[in-house]
Amino acid sequence: MTALNVVVNSSHYNREKMNLPISLPNSSAFLPKSKFTFIESRKLRRIIFLFTLMPSMFIIKAQKPKANGGKAAFGDWGIETRFISKSVKPGNDFYTYVNEGWLKSSSIPAGTSGFNSFSEAKDKINLRISDMIREGAKTGHSANKSLGQISSVYLGYLDTDHMDKLGIKPIENDLKNILAVHSYEEVAKWMADPKSFSIIAIHTGPDLNDRSQFLVSLNESGIGLPAPDYYTKDDAANIKHRKAYREYIIRTFNLAGIKNADQRADDILNIETKLAALQWTPAQMRDSKINSHVINTVDLNTYAPGFPWKIFLTERQVADVDQVILQADSAIKAKAQLFAETPVDVWSSYLAFHWIVNYSTILSKDFRQNHFDFYGTQLSGIPTDVPREQKSIQYVNNRLGQLVGKLYVEKYFPESYLKSIKDLVGYVRRAFSERLKKLDWLDEKSRKEAIDKLNAVTVRIGYPEVWRDYSSLKFNTETPVDNEQLIARANWDYERSLLDKKFTSKEWYQMPQTVDATSSKLYNSIEFPAGILQPIFFDPYADAAVNFGAIGVTIGHELGHCFDDQGSQFDGNGVMRDWWTSETRKQFENRTQLLVEQYNDFSPLEGIHLNGKQTLGENIGDLTGVVVAHAAYQLYLKDHPDEKKNLNGFTPDQRYFLSFAQVNRSLYTPEAYRLSAEKDYHAPAQYRVNGVVRNIDIWYKTFNIKKNDQLYLKPESRVKLW
Repeated sequence: MTALNVVVNSSHYNREKMNLPISLPNSSAFLPKSKFTFIESRKLRRIIFLFTLMPSMFIIKAQKPKANGGKAAFGDWGIETRFISKSVKPGNDFYTYVNEGWLKSSSIPAGTSGFNSFSEAKDKINLRISDMIREGAKTGHSANKSLGQISSVYLGYLDTDHMDKLGIKPIENDLKNILAVHSYEEVAKWMADPKSFSIIAIHTGPDLNDRSQFLVSLNESGIGLPAPDYYTKDDAANIKHRKAYREYIIRTFNLAGIKNADQRADDILNIETKLAALQWTPAQMRDSKINSHVINTVDLNTYAPGFPWKIFLTERQVADVDQVILQADSAIKAKAQLFAETPVDVWSSYLAFHWIVNYSTILSKDFRQNHFDFYGTQLSGIPTDVPREQKSIQYVNNRLGQLVGKLYVEKYFPESYLKSIKDLVGYVRRAFSERLKKLDWLDEKSRKEAIDKLNAVTVRIGYPEVWRDYSSLKFNTETPVDNEQLIARANWDYERSLLDKKFTSKEWYQMPQTVDATSSKLYNSIEFPAGILQPIFFDPYADAAVNFGAIGVTIGHELGHCFDDQGSQFDGNGVMRDWWTSETRKQFENRTQLLVEQYNDFSPLEGIHLNGKQTLGENIGDLTGVVVAHAAYQLYLKDHPDEKKNLNGFTPDQRYFLSFAQVNRSLYTPEAYRLSAEKDYHAPAQYRVNGVVRNIDIWYKTFNIKKNDQLYLKPESRVKLW
């Protein structure tokens, strides 16, 4: 559910390395790199998430427990009512009212910086994947080539005894060559390596003028700390982080036997501080209009002189392209100049350090521990690492996702789920359409365009029709570094192949085992992998209200991204154009500005306020999702009037809102919470709940909210969008 409108700034501090919590819908404390500039990812913890009109009983309707254990996974009918607070009023803090018992009794698993519904569902999937991989490793996998490839990478990553014997040897020659560079051209060549760290990130992305065509996409990158503020702010926390980062750099060089570690650390911290000062803000990075500068390749040297563009693109095997997309173009221009002004020996130190960092988890124990102590404990507040076997499963899942995903869906995702979710999506789409027809702030021209866009949304559910081919890759359990390089090159080769094909709205950009949902502006599509179609998000044995309040809200959230401040700039064909009348656009912007101001007022930590502009897209998605899914639930109840009864004293509407709050429950380490509050495109979990319900009239009636309650807003102050 995270809005990945553009490729975000590259940093070593990412979820894969640090096991950061995935915020409701996928709140990434710091978003990972993505090649797709058009995706609104709804990774559930940081929330990131239409066919037939009649829902399936299997998916939505509560069913009687069966002898085979067919009962709701949570509580008697989908809500763990035992966790509901007896002291917190719904109108003062609805998030805590629903989740107080869970927040007090749950804990963050060792080796992670958070825990929530997303990570809980992900853990279940990882256990299943673990069983498959372990079984394959035991049996020798002779009958299944894919399982053989997976097992080789898994066993290679797991064999720490072998890594400990080799020490720095697997990357020793690379380091010697990096430290021997004597020209800017050689520096650019190393920066172009798929496993290197660079001030310029390179991916492929769709051409805004022709979404079926991909272009090379260039973006700024280049810092090792989570965000620019870590280099520029002089508060106690960031001063401490910078000092620890310098010490980490020194230790890294000393472990590798590289001389002049102190001077190299000073040079690296100095150059990264300069790079950080040039980076765009998160709010700028999600603005579609300013992140799609298409330029002729021959004009790169004129626009951004100082960086060896020809060498860089040639090394990346895309020198023959005619055009590229520049994201954060002014930052790229400034960084190209900084590149030329910085001595080559500084860049060689920079490249060598980050080369070691990129391989630290598959080097000897001293490198692994050094890496975890800084990125895990210092920056994320994680006291102890997860067991190596668990990390091995995560590693394979990240590196060979489609191979793993294909095996996963074959075993764990029944075909019946596809129809069931399509039916639920049908209710949500129908409710959205009916709301569009009645909204009083839409003029008729804009209303027709909006309905046409909604009708054109493509929905992808479960897994792709065509799987990626890894058959040519040969992995060796004895050489995890070689395996890593092989995968990195194969991933870039695949990405580069997109330049030569027609891309359609049916193409997948997530792994099927992913616990997430996404929306794409350019392809006017939403996507729900098999991984998210399980409890707590979807449960075939739960009460209908619970499914509508969980996966129904997720579906509405992703549809909401098609109409948020960025998605609304694209029409039903994925073309960026203003399909609004000026008056209606003004109405929309006035309403979203109220939402910005509401979230600006939230102060999760002393001295820190949320950035309502930065989180606007996700806040619109959240509000839209809850409003539209509730309307969809009312349509469902009209078709199933027998389900309007109370359960354990809770009305249908109460159960709906309880489910919404329950699915958002999250724990953070203090460090991860601070980073989420400052840098995420999603608000922290409690604000994703409290900030939404206070704008919904029916919530006030459902829980008897009074004027003196802390979340109360006057009716005229409540934001009404889609």
